[in-house]
Amino acid sequence: MKSRLSLPNRIIHGITILITLVVLMDFALPGTRYTEDVVSISKNKEKYYNAGGNSHNTYHVVTATRQFSVSKDVATTAEDKQIDYALSLLFKEVNGYKLASSNKNQIYSFRVVFGLVLPLLVLLAIGISYRFKKDMSILLFVLQVLTVGNLIMLLL
Repeated sequence: MKSRLSLPNRIIHGITILITLVVLMDFALPGTRYTEDVVSISKNKEKYYNAGGNSHNTYHVVTATRQFSVSKDVATTAEDKQIDYALSLLFKEVNGYKLASSNKNQIYSFRVVFGLVLPLLVLLAIGISYRFKKDMSILLFVLQVLTVGNLIMLLL
């Protein structure tokens, strides 16, 4: 039985699967844990124009060695305290964080979307395309572009 995909397309799919597995592994493995004093909290008002209120606030914790995004709950209580966070093994992204005095571990939503949801969607779409022999070339192309963009963002 002859495959309906050409060799270059299979190679591109293989590279995409490899990238998504690396990103998933980087997100899933625990990484290195650090505990540092919070130097400051920065609050930025992000403006945009839509029916949802035209703006929202983003919060960043600044330590002696790193700055990363946190939720509003952590930002309001983290001033002059210690924060525990885990850096991923490959891309040195903050996978999870919590106040040293708390047991509630949190993950920034942007990291969940691009470290877990996007790679799983890519694997699911490629799997469905091969298993059920569906032509999903446009969807796969869009997901591959997002995957490459995600990899570039992680490398920077």
